[in-house]
Amino acid sequence: MCVILNLYYRAVLLRFPATSVCWKQLLASLILASLCINATATNVLEMDIDNIARDAELIFEGTVLVSEARKDTNSGIIHTYVTFQIIDIIKGNYGANDLELKFMGGEVNGEIVQVSGLTIPEAGERGIYFVESLSRDLINPLLGWSQGHFIVLEDDEESRISTIERLPVSKIESVADIPPVIRKPQLVLEGNDSAAAGVIIEPNAAMIDRALSVDEFKTSIMELLEN
Repeated sequence: MCVILNLYYRAVLLRFPATSVCWKQLLASLILASLCINATATNVLEMDIDNIARDAELIFEGTVLVSEARKDTNSGIIHTYVTFQIIDIIKGNYGANDLELKFMGGEVNGEIVQVSGLTIPEAGERGIYFVESLSRDLINPLLGWSQGHFIVLEDDEESRISTIERLPVSKIESVADIPPVIRKPQLVLEGNDSAAAGVIIEPNAAMIDRALSVDEFKTSIMELLEN
């Protein structure tokens, strides 16, 4: 059985709290329906990198140690629990070496729940992650979904930054000082491969040599937080 959920997610404004009875009933109905619902990509409200950095409770570099799907015995909802080894904390207070984050969806005993547009970090992945909240129960704990999820790739012994689609991130530009009257309108993005405004990406994965190094990326984020 496969259930694919198509959601409209406004990055900060819309929430589906774990205590929502209607939301649990909707998911339970979908799971028990024994249907495979083909849906278009989830819609996500575009954010800018200034807000991503400012609003994230925790920003860290880490490596995925393990990814495990579990089914809640009460609600029947499947989540995937991802355990990261912390390499570096860029923003926030977190004292442990490991961090577990919960993502909606996964596969348990052949039963699949997939949230369209949600990319769950896989074992072995190294990246930089902008965590929206360490305490709230969210569909995706990464702020702005793909907009707060960056992959670290190796290029000639240099660690460089890419999007989750492996497109090189060549520059970080603040958009906070752009007057609202001339700022690009906020868009509703489709899919899981969108970058935040202010994140400059190259069009081809082969251009990885143009990408920011991990240290350059961290410095750019720190400069956003200081301004």
